[in-house]
Amino acid sequence: MNDVANNDSPSGLSIAALVTGILGMGIVPIILGAIDMSKIKNGTSSAKGKGFDIAGIVLGALGILIWIIFAIIWAVTLSSVLLYS
Repeated sequence: MNDVANNDSPSGLSIAALVTGILGMGIVPIILGAIDMSKIKNGTSSAKGKGFDIAGIVLGALGILIWIIFAIIWAVTLSSVLLYS
C-alpha cells in the first residue's frame, strides 16, 4: 500500500475541491472531488478528506444550479422586456 494512505491529513485534491466549491467554480470542484473520492476508494489517498470532497461536490452542484436559475430568470426577464416594448 502507498504511504499516502497512512497520512493523517486530507489530500490537496480534497482541499482544492472544497475551496473551489466555496468560490463557486462550478464543474471544477465536482471533478476534483470525484477524483479524490476515487483515490480514497483505491486506498491511495487519505480518507480524512472525504468530507471535504463531498462538500466540494455539493457546493459545485449548487453553484451550477444557481447559475442555471439565474440564466433562466435573465432570459425570461429579457424576453418579457423585448416583448412588451
